[in-house]
Amino acid sequence: MSEIQFVYSSFNDLSSVQLEKIYSLRQRIFIIEQQCFYQDIDGSDSEAFHLLLYKENTLAAYLRIFEPGLKFKEASSMGRIVVDKAFRGSDVGKELIKKGIAQAKQHYPGIPIKIEAQAALDSYYQKFGFTPLGEIYIVDDIPHQLMVLVT
Repeated sequence: MSEIQFVYSSFNDLSSVQLEKIYSLRQRIFIIEQQCFYQDIDGSDSEAFHLLLYKENTLAAYLRIFEPGLKFKEASSMGRIVVDKAFRGSDVGKELIKKGIAQAKQHYPGIPIKIEAQAALDSYYQKFGFTPLGEIYIVDDIPHQLMVLVT
């Protein structure tokens, strides 16, 4: 089994190659695979920290983290959580979420973490301690659930 490597970076410190691979992964999964035509490059990447997970020298999974006040007033946020189809069914997704939570806790101690999870995955995120908030709502024709992890 090959080793997992993480890169945690501000937008300005990402290389052009890393950025291209991030956008390619997000496009393949969120737009093409899920057939959800929306504007993925939303102007928020420059405000986020980016967590890249490499396995077998391939960008296998990714998420972005926002400091409190950017997406939610009193919580940090994780979003664009994605795992390459070739790596699903392994522990890559779990490792990504655990590392994302650890990074958010380290940088924003004592601050809750909120996510806008696709509703089909809310039980998956509950395994990490996230709790659903409010009703399911639609974003880009996909049901979502706001969830919070109190740290």
